[in-house]
Amino acid sequence: MRAVLLLCLILPLSPAQAELGTLTVPAVAPPPFIQVIEHEVPALMKEARIQGAAVGLIVGGRLVYAKGFGFADHAGKVPVTPDTVFVAASLAKPIASWVTMRLAEQGRVQLDKPVADVLSPWPLAQSPFNPRLFTIRRLLSHTAGTTLGGYQGWLDYKELPSLEESLAGKTNGRGAVELFAPVGVKFQYSGGGYTLMQLAIERATQRKYSDLARELVFRPLGMKHSSVLLTPEVLAGAAQGHGDDGRPVPMRYYVEQAPSTLTTTVRDFARWMIAGMARTAGAHPLTQAQLAQMYTPAELSTPRAPDEAVYGLGHFIERLGDGSTAVGHDGRNQAGFRAKFLMRPHSGDGIVFFSNSRSGLALDRVVCLWGADVAKVDPVTTCKK
Repeated sequence: MRAVLLLCLILPLSPAQAELGTLTVPAVAPPPFIQVIEHEVPALMKEARIQGAAVGLIVGGRLVYAKGFGFADHAGKVPVTPDTVFVAASLAKPIASWVTMRLAEQGRVQLDKPVADVLSPWPLAQSPFNPRLFTIRRLLSHTAGTTLGGYQGWLDYKELPSLEESLAGKTNGRGAVELFAPVGVKFQYSGGGYTLMQLAIERATQRKYSDLARELVFRPLGMKHSSVLLTPEVLAGAAQGHGDDGRPVPMRYYVEQAPSTLTTTVRDFARWMIAGMARTAGAHPLTQAQLAQMYTPAELSTPRAPDEAVYGLGHFIERLGDGSTAVGHDGRNQAGFRAKFLMRPHSGDGIVFFSNSRSGLALDRVVCLWGADVAKVDPVTTCKK
């Protein structure tokens, strides 16, 4: 009798069995927060003139919801799906943290050794600050005292400079990367620091950074539609960007891959998020000890300002209303894209969205509402419009 019952649980019910109610298997109810997404996203898109967006929700270490809204193209004819490729801009930084951690595990780079050991001649202008104090760990945590928060990009792929030229100031109007403070004194968001790190990685490994990202992160996780190599070929089938006014804007290209370039989909990026959580199924290229390093606030030699952002290695760190820790990152660029993710690594919950409109900033509200929901705090006071 026990064997028969087990067989009934394994095999699908016939129509007759279902009608007679031979065996009733309760359906798993969808997470209630899906209703919030379904209500809020279309309303925010209409209000902010957002052309297209894709949203993914992770619960208990599984992607339980992935949906596209609106359109991926300028003409409004190609619907967004969970498999639409979006440009994710600065979400490249947490990917860069994985690349460096994997290289460090293999002994190919050193997190706490001077990057000047592999960067000779030193590519930045002379300053009062000692370049021997620069390490990959400091560059990853934005505590190295480097400038240049973000990049303008280039309209013509053929105009891309070398990394050395970018660091020296060929940045389409954004200037050179400079040193403005001693190492470890304060947090200063610096895409320029990540560009310096990218150069150090390529010099140390004698490999292209884009190849390392594919081999060490995307391939092991089965992220078949993700890349940091932003080329016309890669972008041929990707979503097209829109400005704050909802009008189409042209694509831009970047040589600064570690800080600025990532193309991915909701399903792909969810695989990466899940691999960064504790006790989840699937591949885990990094150990929990390595992940813990990335989710730990960087040490500073001076007290943090009350409103200063808290950053680990490639991740912003937040404290939700119930005291739980969440990590995440946002991204935006001049080509008309906005993206953001937030997750609680220890409970296996998270949310991510991509948008092909700079006004997609409005969708940050959905991430805030998710944080209030998982922390069980009042969303009205936590996420004021």
